[in-house]
Amino acid sequence: FCNISPRSLADRDFFKQFVAMLSENTEIAGSIIFEFPQSAIQRRDPALERDLDRLASLGFRFSLDQVTDLGLDAVDLARRNFRYVKIEAARLVPPPLGTARDEAEAIKRKLDIAGIDLIADKVEPEPMLVELLDLGIDYGQGYLFGEPRLSRSDF
Repeated sequence: FCNISPRSLADRDFFKQFVAMLSENTEIAGSIIFEFPQSAIQRRDPALERDLDRLASLGFRFSLDQVTDLGLDAVDLARRNFRYVKIEAARLVPPPLGTARDEAEAIKRKLDIAGIDLIADKVEPEPMLVELLDLGIDYGQGYLFGEPRLSRSDF
C-alpha cells in the first residue's frame, strides 16, 4: 500500500508526471495499491477522476483511507477500481466508541457485494479484535499486531 497525500493529488503537474511514469511501468500494477484519503476522493475533481480512471485502466488498484463518512457508495468505488476500504476499528465496534452493530454489518455487506475488502485500522485491545472478528473483517492492522518497524535494519 502506498499512501498518496491530498497535496500530491492537488498538484496537477506532479500528478500528471506520476501517471505518465506509471503508464511506462505497468508491470508493477499487481504489486502496489494506491491509498487515498476519503476527503480527497469525495471531492470528485474531474481532472483527478480522469487520472484515476487512467491508472485503473492500466491495472492499478486503490484503497480508500481515513474513512469518516460511512455512507459509502461501494458499487461506485468498485467501478473505479477501489479494492479496499480502511475504517478505524473503533468506528466498527459497538457504542460507546463505534457504530451500532447492524450499521457495521450493513457496511460490511455493501463492501462484500461490491467485492471490496474491509481493513480495520488501529486495532489495539484484544476485546476489540474479538468484536471485529465477529463482524467478519477481511484485514486488520494496529498495535495489537505489533508496533511499526522498519522492514530492513540497514536503513
